[in-house]
Amino acid sequence: MKAFLFFIQFSWAMLALGQPYSSSSIFAHNDYVQKKPLLLAYDKQVGFIEADVFLIQGKLLVAHTRIEVDPNKTLESMYLKPLALLVEKNNGYAYPDTSKTLTLMIDLKTNGEPTLDALVEALNHYPKLTNSKTLQVAVSGDMPKPDKWINYPSFIKFDGRPGVTYSAEQLARIRLISNSFSEYSRWNGKGELKTEEQYKLTQVIDAAHALGKPMRFWAIPDNPMGWKKLVSMKVDILNTDHVEDLAMFLSQSLR
Repeated sequence: MKAFLFFIQFSWAMLALGQPYSSSSIFAHNDYVQKKPLLLAYDKQVGFIEADVFLIQGKLLVAHTRIEVDPNKTLESMYLKPLALLVEKNNGYAYPDTSKTLTLMIDLKTNGEPTLDALVEALNHYPKLTNSKTLQVAVSGDMPKPDKWINYPSFIKFDGRPGVTYSAEQLARIRLISNSFSEYSRWNGKGELKTEEQYKLTQVIDAAHALGKPMRFWAIPDNPMGWKKLVSMKVDILNTDHVEDLAMFLSQSLR
């Protein structure tokens, strides 16, 4: 642990101070596999919490793959109900700190339109969530095509993709732009990122920023060297399976 803390301090010493990064920059990937789903990430006041969802026999079930589906692990019991209680406790805000925002990211693992219809129906029972001042719900995965987004309530946001031309109306529904890091680079956080790969990544990041949207890559090198590099490249949202370690890493920039 001491070695890890030293590395964090050294890494941040190499970066310019004052970067606008905090726990709000954290995307808790596959949150439901954490030792305390929702609560661990929520305690760190992350900006994004992700749940993969399957629509099976009319129920929205949280799991990574279909064979892992458990009928007791519903989206409602694991996320919607406890989040609604927290928002109520916070007088309509996601966190006690009213400047902090939270996006519940739902990755649609089964056929997009019926799964999203079921999500909308479920959310209609939780107006505290849909009317929250600082909580949003966004979907990714098997999303409907952008020209169908207008058919869904305004409280549903979407995960955009690089290289897609969106109308102004569609762009307004996009919460963030995402893509796989492996589309542009095979770097694993060791050694140096190749110049040509960094150029490709930078182009994508700049394009997202030109649209006024934050950028996220999944399948990143999820380690301190990877985080440091992504921060230096101004990747806004850091996808991680290691929420506690990344929160500790980011906290060093505030000292």
